Amino acid sequence: MNGAFFFLVTTIGMIRFEDFYTKLHIGSKCLTGGGISVLLGVICFKGLSLYSLKLSLIIVFLIISNPVTSHALARASYYSKSGSIAERSHLIRDDLKEKKHGGLL
Repeated sequence: MNGAFFFLVTTIGMIRFEDFYTKLHIGSKCLTGGGISVLLGVICFKGLSLYSLKLSLIIVFLIISNPVTSHALARASYYSKSGSIAERSHLIRDDLKEKKHGGLL
């Protein structure tokens, strides 16, 4: 039930938010939470076994991989040649702007 809530929030956020970065944020946070919740529910349903150990490893993989991929996507989008996504977004604070124009990456 908790995982379905996270997936519903992700769907609403993807439809409602206009900016690429906010969509990426809602996608990474809620999909990680939803996936973990669903997998924990399956582990509780099945009990402790080799099957639950495999699901636990998938949870660890989700915790590590989803934020890393979201960060890589956001950074690649920011430093892309077009640059239009970063310029069109409504960034309040841009710490990477100085690095992009003459600083070290």
